Amino acid sequence: ELGLGASRMQTIFHHVLPLAMPGILTGTIIGLAHALGETAPLLLIGMVAFVVDFPGSPLEPSTALPVQIYMWANEPERAFVERTSGAIIILLIFLVFMNLGAILLRRRFERRW
Repeated sequence: ELGLGASRMQTIFHHVLPLAMPGILTGTIIGLAHALGETAPLLLIGMVAFVVDFPGSPLEPSTALPVQIYMWANEPERAFVERTSGAIIILLIFLVFMNLGAILLRRRFERRW
């Protein structure tokens, strides 16, 4: 491509990135889903600073959903069973949507020769 007069930037933006985009997007989304699913290091090492109260708005500080599930699962009260179950279902639905998004983006940007 460089021999035909295209610059390096044109080669990257017109040929390299369109072919690499499905893998980049899929890897990013699956990496995020993987980070949400694997919370053992977070629970064992990073439980030093967390927020116990419910956030009143999206801008207030809160803890990660897997940490909240872990805290609710250790509560002896019966009311926390429903909260824990609901939070687990929300986390699973979010993970399913992340993986579905990765599949759809990969199919959308995939080039067939």
